[in-house]
Amino acid sequence: MNSHLHHQSQSQGNRPLKPRKKRLARDQLNLLETSFNANQKLKAEHKTELARQLGVPPKQVAIWYQNRRARHKNDAIEHDYMNIQLELGNVLAENIRLEKQVSMLKFELNKVQQMILFGPTSSAATLPSVSGSSDEQANSSSPGNMICNWGDAGNDDMFPVEELYTCLIGSDTQLWPLN
Repeated sequence: MNSHLHHQSQSQGNRPLKPRKKRLARDQLNLLETSFNANQKLKAEHKTELARQLGVPPKQVAIWYQNRRARHKNDAIEHDYMNIQLELGNVLAENIRLEKQVSMLKFELNKVQQMILFGPTSSAATLPSVSGSSDEQANSSSPGNMICNWGDAGNDDMFPVEELYTCLIGSDTQLWPLN
């Protein structure tokens, strides 16, 4: 059994293994963290002073600083990644909202094109009129709350494009000047 222990304590070439480094105590870590937060780059004189205060070799202090800089860089990358993911979620939500709006506008455009192509005879039968859904909304002047029917035009021979446009977008806006 002694030969087994003796074999473990020596490496190839019959050189003894280096003793394991002890873990740093909480107060040692606090001192290193404070020093790191003040300056992430370690100067030789500061490294020697920290090593003396901590009672560890200067190389251990240098390695701790190197590892801490790597952790700091990884934390920054993760933070940036989370911000990018959040921004991506916001952009995707905005994209969905815009796609719905485009779809609604395409539907409205299609409705207007059908009214222009098929005229007054088929528009009342195939296309719904724009109207409000309640008495409170009916008092509003927004386009979605206006009641627009083909019969409102008063002229069955001519399609009221200006009135249709006004009906769809609101009474405050004109597509072109009236003559």
